Amino acid sequence: MLTKIFDLAVIRNKLLFKKGATMVVTSSAGVESTLDLAELAALDGIAAADLAKIDGITNGTGAAGKALVLDSSGNIAMPDGGYINLSNAAVAAAGTGQSTYTALADQINAVTGADATVGVALPAASAGRAIFVVNTSQTAVLPVAPVNAGNDQINSLTAGTGVFTMGPARAAWFIPTSATQWYVTGDAAIVGTPTEQELDGRLATVTEINRACDVSTRIVNATSGTLTVTEAEHDGKTIVLDLAGGIAVTLPVASAGLKFKFIVKTTFTGAASIKSVAGADIMIGHAIMGNDTNDAVVNWQAIAASTIDTIDLFGTANSTGGMAGQIVEIEGLAANLWFVKIIGDAAGTEATPFANTVA
Repeated sequence: MLTKIFDLAVIRNKLLFKKGATMVVTSSAGVESTLDLAELAALDGIAAADLAKIDGITNGTGAAGKALVLDSSGNIAMPDGGYINLSNAAVAAAGTGQSTYTALADQINAVTGADATVGVALPAASAGRAIFVVNTSQTAVLPVAPVNAGNDQINSLTAGTGVFTMGPARAAWFIPTSATQWYVTGDAAIVGTPTEQELDGRLATVTEINRACDVSTRIVNATSGTLTVTEAEHDGKTIVLDLAGGIAVTLPVASAGLKFKFIVKTTFTGAASIKSVAGADIMIGHAIMGNDTNDAVVNWQAIAASTIDTIDLFGTANSTGGMAGQIVEIEGLAANLWFVKIIGDAAGTEATPFANTVA
């Protein structure tokens, strides 16, 4: 063995290391490290710019143009304005069942074409591999199935075959907690159009909430000779009857929970009435009528055993009501049953406003 110590050696051509040779380097602290020349050879061909990506990095901190190294807890913090770009794709739903649904391959998937029939299928579950799905349809639900011919389970649906239904305009993470179990975040299963959704388990729909809470639409003015009342347009509203010649009002089919309030704004000078849409819908309740000359009060009653289906708002020269300021409140108690409360004045020889006129 030849040993020679050099303070400075200059190699003009090349320094040749034979197969199996190693290089021993001593640090300033006196620690020796042995370098396998195969390791040095592996650096051949790596660009200096690429080597610079590992120079000056800080464990656990992301930096532009630098490699990412997790900290001792396995975390990493991105700089302000930085982000990790997940794989993403626009995917068209297809197929008629689990085996023919479009297979999802990316982490973020904007799914188009949902029509409640075509769908998508998740990849095989793998703990930590989250899949984000967006149903871009505003009106149709999107079936999301586990991988075909597998034993994966979505939430508590049937393992292997249970299909999760995403509501219109819904998005959610499908998160696997094992090699066979997916869980869905948020309210992705809420179904219905954006104006008919159930909210957080509540039974009221958006339409019903708007009907009850939208102050700007609480008053409905009726100025034509006929008015067909509907649940969508008039439930929970105050309907102002404002036509001197008279208005013929037809109620919808009686059902529990419907409420309508009618106010006579202009005294009727011609026939006016509020009628059931069918003779099977009967009315019970009271009409408290005051004499327009001496304010004597009469209580006219419609009882359950009767076949009352009409409120006459004019009679003979307002003898059954129809004078300005009269109020008629109607509430559905059950199928085929209305409750009626009337308060107002009558003229001449007062008479009951209740009648049976609908076939």
